[in-house]
Amino acid sequence: MKKILAALLSLTMITATACGSSSDSGSKPAQTAKQVGTPKAAGTSQAEQTETQAEQSTQTEAAEQTTQAPQESTSGGVLVAYFTPAENGENDAISSASKVSFWGEDMGNAEAIANVIAAYTDGDLFSIQTVKDYPLDYNELLDAAKAEQDAGELPELATAVDISGYNTVFVVYPVWWYTMPQAIYSFIDEYDLSGKTVIPVTTHGGSGLADSIERFKELEPNADVKDGYDVNGDDVGGSQSDIEGWLSDNGF
Repeated sequence: MKKILAALLSLTMITATACGSSSDSGSKPAQTAKQVGTPKAAGTSQAEQTETQAEQSTQTEAAEQTTQAPQESTSGGVLVAYFTPAENGENDAISSASKVSFWGEDMGNAEAIANVIAAYTDGDLFSIQTVKDYPLDYNELLDAAKAEQDAGELPELATAVDISGYNTVFVVYPVWWYTMPQAIYSFIDEYDLSGKTVIPVTTHGGSGLADSIERFKELEPNADVKDGYDVNGDDVGGSQSDIEGWLSDNGF
């Protein structure tokens, strides 16, 4: 486990996650990315979860072989992990500060961007979810985020994924108080990204990637951390073509 110092998180200025645009972005691909990952038992380490997943996968594959030929993975070694309050809230309501109308659906800002990246790269989606719930009222959410940061809390993750088969990992999340949400620090603490290409992508209210690149390089020193990409929260609804252009420019 890496040691994440609370001193890195004692930040004093507020950054809005930013309101989502109500306009739809582009058109939904005919075939969208598949969602991967499973619920994780409380207190289970990622290594233990991975071992359990491998056993379950072996059992499933053995059963499927009796009825059909095994299908090859279509992920291309790309995982798009994202964290959004919309999937970690205390109730089903999504505040306007954290959602966007995208491809005809209401979804979290980070989820919308993650879907575009996964669809374009033929990658897999993984929703980073926590055991704890977050308030979805905008101001209450910011207060909760600041309290977590001040305490250096690493919220326990409720979902897990086997990352061994992925060479490239996009990590998509909102910027809270000029840094990453504590759930992203939990993700970094839980998974060893050594040898993988890591690409941070943020939604924000004016702070861009904030300190994301520095934190990832510090906490995952053996990963190839790229410069990443950021989208202002107000622009998420119309961001599809820009995101796809950035991906194309970077060889995806």
